[in-house]
Amino acid sequence: MTVCIAAVFADAYRDVNVMINSGYVKYDPESIRAISDGLTQDQKESIYMWRHVSPVGGALFNAVMGFGSGSFSQGDTGHGIIFLCGDTICTGLIIYDILRVSGENIRSSLFGDGAATDEMPFALAGLIGALVLRIWQTIRPIQYARNYNSKLAYSLNLDSPKIAFVPLAGDIKTEVTISATISF
Repeated sequence: MTVCIAAVFADAYRDVNVMINSGYVKYDPESIRAISDGLTQDQKESIYMWRHVSPVGGALFNAVMGFGSGSFSQGDTGHGIIFLCGDTICTGLIIYDILRVSGENIRSSLFGDGAATDEMPFALAGLIGALVLRIWQTIRPIQYARNYNSKLAYSLNLDSPKIAFVPLAGDIKTEVTISATISF
């Protein structure tokens, strides 16, 4: 009898992991939720700890390297493509303006027409755009991890109360404190 129960749990454990690999957490968490009823609490927590997305790595990659590298590493390909294109365009604007102004200054120094310039509006636009994108790229992995992890916990039936009232017994009176859990 115990062999049959272990085989059922092993199949459910395998099936849940296969479904998570296939992206069911994002698009069809109800399917995983139906199968995860056959798992023990320890198995559910094991899968969650193994499969949850950490916000730290994605935020650091995006903040330091940019170009959506952190979003791609988390599996957020949609925003990864947006950040890749945005950083590429901003870098292109900066390079274009540097080459344009350098060319104009070289030409003016060779021909002595005095038309040297230091105005770089495209580079300024590229720098402002890159700064805004870098802030967004740093925040987005944290949002993505929070949303993904909450869907993963829901699909594994790991819903737990986030706030609990805990009674404290004192010498003269009974007090109540609030306990909260913050998770990513």
